[in-house]
Order: sequence, then C-alpha cells, then structure tokens
Amino acid sequence: MKLIIRQYLASLRERGELDAIVPDLLSELGLRVFSPQPRRGPSEKGVDVAAVGSLDGEKEKVYLFSIKGGDLTRSSWNSNPQSLRQSLDDILDAYIPDRLQNEHKGKEIVICLCFGGNIRVEVRDSVKGYIGQNQKRYGVTFEEWNGDKLADLIQRHFLREELMPEKIRSQLRKALALLDEPNASYRHFSALIRSLSHIEGKSDKEKLTAIRQIHLCLWILFAWARDAGNLESAYRSSEFALLHGWEIAKDFRGKKTNPAESIQFAFFSILSVHQQIGFHYLNEKILPHVHKRHALSSAVRSGCSLDINLKLFDVLGRLAMGGIWLYWNRNLAQLSDEETEKKKKIEERGIEKEIQRYMAGTMELILNNPALLLPIKDQQAIDICLAALLLAMDANNAEDIKSWLSHMADRAGFSLKVRGAYPCNIDSYSDLLDHPKREEGYLENSTQGSILYPIIALWAALLDDEALYAKVQSIKKQHLQHCNFQYWYPDEASEEHFYTNSDSHGATLSHLPIDKSPGELLEQVFGECQKTPAFNELSAVKAGLWPLILVACRHYRLPVPLHLLQGFAAAKDIEGPSQETSSRK
Repeated sequence: MKLIIRQYLASLRERGELDAIVPDLLSELGLRVFSPQPRRGPSEKGVDVAAVGSLDGEKEKVYLFSIKGGDLTRSSWNSNPQSLRQSLDDILDAYIPDRLQNEHKGKEIVICLCFGGNIRVEVRDSVKGYIGQNQKRYGVTFEEWNGDKLADLIQRHFLREELMPEKIRSQLRKALALLDEPNASYRHFSALIRSLSHIEGKSDKEKLTAIRQIHLCLWILFAWARDAGNLESAYRSSEFALLHGWEIAKDFRGKKTNPAESIQFAFFSILSVHQQIGFHYLNEKILPHVHKRHALSSAVRSGCSLDINLKLFDVLGRLAMGGIWLYWNRNLAQLSDEETEKKKKIEERGIEKEIQRYMAGTMELILNNPALLLPIKDQQAIDICLAALLLAMDANNAEDIKSWLSHMADRAGFSLKVRGAYPCNIDSYSDLLDHPKREEGYLENSTQGSILYPIIALWAALLDDEALYAKVQSIKKQHLQHCNFQYWYPDEASEEHFYTNSDSHGATLSHLPIDKSPGELLEQVFGECQKTPAFNELSAVKAGLWPLILVACRHYRLPVPLHLLQGFAAAKDIEGPSQETSSRK
C-alpha cells in the first residue's frame, strides 16, 4: 500500500493537487491549519500551507510548508522566481517577520520543504548548504517532507487498520490494478466508497475522517488512471464518491462548528477532484475529436451499432455535465467577494469562453456522430435532456436544439413504422442485442412507457416549435397509443435516497396530454412542479448545489427534474393545475 501511495504522490502537481492533500493530512495529525483557510490559492510569501500544533508529543510548533510537485530538481530548486529556494527566502525575509500572526510569534518555527518525490542527487548538497547557513542565522528549523515521509504518514493516519480495514484497502488495490477493466475497477471502488460512507452512529470526528479518506482514495485513483491514460473508472467513481460525500456533508450544511466547517471543506475538495477528472477527460479525450466526422463513433472500437449508440449517449451526458458545471462555476465566481473586481471579470470571461466551447462541442458531437440522432434506450432521454439544458442556457442555440430533436423524431417515427431499432424500455444488454424482434406483442411490451417522447414534446413546446410537437403527436397516434407517456418527480423520500440510490423514490405523472396543445402540456407538467415541493427541500438544492442533482440523475439513471426547467417556463408565463402523481415505489 505504501508503494501505491508513494507512486501517487510522485505524480501530483504542485498547485491544486499536492497542496490539496497536505492540509487534510496535517489535520489528521492533530495540527491546526490556519493558512490558507478556508480556500486554497497561491502561496503567501512562500508559504503554501501553515499549521500549528504538537507532533509526536513534542512542544507546540509552527509548521510552514512550501510545496513543489514531483522530485526536487535543479530547475525547481533555484532557476526562476517560482523555485523552492526563492519561496524559502520569502518565508524567512517576509512571511515570518511580517505575516506570521502575533499569537504564534515566539513559538519554535519549522520550515518544511514538501514535495511528492525526492531530492535529486545533483541538488542535495545545495539544499543541505542552504539549510545549514540559515538555521543558525534565523533561528528556525528545516525539515524535509518528501514523498516517502508523506506516504508513511498517510498510511499511518488515513489508512491504518482501525480506520480502513484490510478488506477496504484491498478494494482500493483492486480498483487500481483493474483500471484497464473499468467496470471491474469501478465495482471495487464503489464498494470501498460504500464502506467508508457508512457513518450511522459515528461521531463527527469519525465522519470527518471518512470524508477525508474518500477524498484521498479518489485522488489516488485519479493519479493512477491519469498515468495509465484510462480515465473511465475514475470518471464514474468520482460521480459516486461525490454523491456519497454529500450524503455525509449535507447534515453539516450551515453549521459553524470546527468539525462542520472541516467536513464541508472536505466535500468541496471532493467536488474539486470530480471536476478535475471530468474536465481532464473531456478536454483530453472528447473535445479534440468532436469536429471529426465519425471519429468518436470509431473510437468505441466495436462493430456493433448498439455499443456505439450506448457509449455516445453516455459521452453526450458527460459533455453536457461538464458545461453545466462550468455554468455553475461562473455563477459562483460572480458571487465571490474574495477577488478584485478586475480579476473577477477576467475569470468570468475565461469561464464564459469555456462554456461556449462546451456548447459548440456538444453540437459538433451530435452533427458528426449520427448515432446521436436516435437513442436505442428510452432512458437515454436523460442524456438528451442534459444536453438540451446546457444548450438552452444560450438562446442562440434554440434552432440547433430544434433541428436535433426534429431529426430524432423523424428517425423514431420511421423506425417504429418499419419496426427498426426504435427506442425501447429494455435494460438488459443481451436483450438489446436482439432488439427489435418481429413477434406479436413485442412492440407493445418493449414500449410500455416513455419519458423520451414527453421530453421531446416538452422542449418543442418551450421553444415554440409546433411542427416538432406535431411529430410527437403523430408518433403517439400512429404507433404508440398503448404507451404511457409519463414523467418522474422527486417526492418526500427522495432526500433520503437521491444521493446513494439506496431505494426507489419519487412519483410518476402518467398519461401526459400529448394530444392537447403545447400550452396545455406545459401547464400540466409545470403545474405538477408546484404540487411537488419536495424538490426544493432537497439539501443539494438548498445549498445551491443543483448540478449535484443532475449528477445523481445521470449516474443512477433518473429523469431530470422539470423543476430545473422552470426558468424557461417562467419566460413563457406558464402555470396551471395538475393531476395526481402516482408513487414510483
């Protein structure tokens, strides 16, 4: 296990990676981290992390960390203003005399040279000479916190037997060993997360340790997956870890105690890793190829059209979620009061540019991969709705959405007419391989209910596309009169089960009035939103973390709550009565 951790640490970059792990480790060691707090950012006069406390029974000391990624080389030691030696000079000349808090002055100071690898031989003597000259001159102590020491501390304090039994550590090792078999790797990692997030009856301190362990294990998985060039397991695992992390953190929302703030900080660290994994996956594996005709379809490396269809809609949902997280990040940046106005505007422009790139990438993915013009599974409406939601955040994309969904309705109608590969309710992969069968009653059995056609009709109504709406009406009348056009809404049980998928929850609005006018459909479905206030009581919604709901919908295959589309309905002044929903349980 130590070798696994050692390799993981050596692969971490300095900013946003290694410096994201060190504060949690110091807290587990019993130190109090007082800088940076509560957010991580650029170093302050050479100090990346500052903490105070006692280690191994010694007297209380102040620990000042200057962090570098990988091995300490001649270049990272003393070649530019960002080198470690310059940071140490800044600590001695500026931070200690001017920035160190008064309450800590007079305490023994330890300056820690921290890096994920080792000191290279060619700079060892230079580092030793620097330390020898400055220890006596400034009256401070220097310590080397290299990858080996960090790995030992992580193993002893995060992964010790009483906190993480051998069975759980074995699951982590298996998840790493099977990265080239993503389904197996994800299975082991998700079992690990379920074990760590089982917190019933545990103290706040134990819950804090559990969520920090989730953060650490996810980082280890990401580091290994990045080195292996296969991020599939890491992406799926990060969604699972994020949702289970919120299950721990949600009860501490709004509380001001030290454990509560630390747990919330740990959750946002998991969120940061999830976003890094997602953006790395999309920026490296997907977006560079969306403009190439059939490129991503060919990359599935299967001669089976079913495999291509399933994977491309999965990728579509991931790309949409990437853009939605960027949209959320932009809004968060606008609310931040920690940056100067000029810096905030620069950051917002950068994020806005990325959002537009993700929107354009989504449309290019659709245009260059015709498999995305017709889903094989009705539940792929979830990914379609996510993509439409992202695109609809810019009104200039309205025509693109209508064109895409119109082609989809045309293909669905034709497939139903000729009994081709029409969207169905089948989940089993082996049964999907045999779809469609030319048997009596097969069509009726495989299309008993649908959220796909209601979603297409809903967007047609929101975008004032009467022709598209009429196409859905025609499909219903000519081919799917037996099919229950329906939609799902969260209910009172959803908060308990949404983030862990521990049980079924929610309610269904059945037999949607597709035969009526678009306005009447909108009044029906959004009127039901007013009658199902459970959505607004979800902890993620209350905390402003609404994309977390979409992550849960994508991961656990739940329809996107229509409450998130109410802004579009409000623009059309939609409100109205509703009929009763039926329990999904």
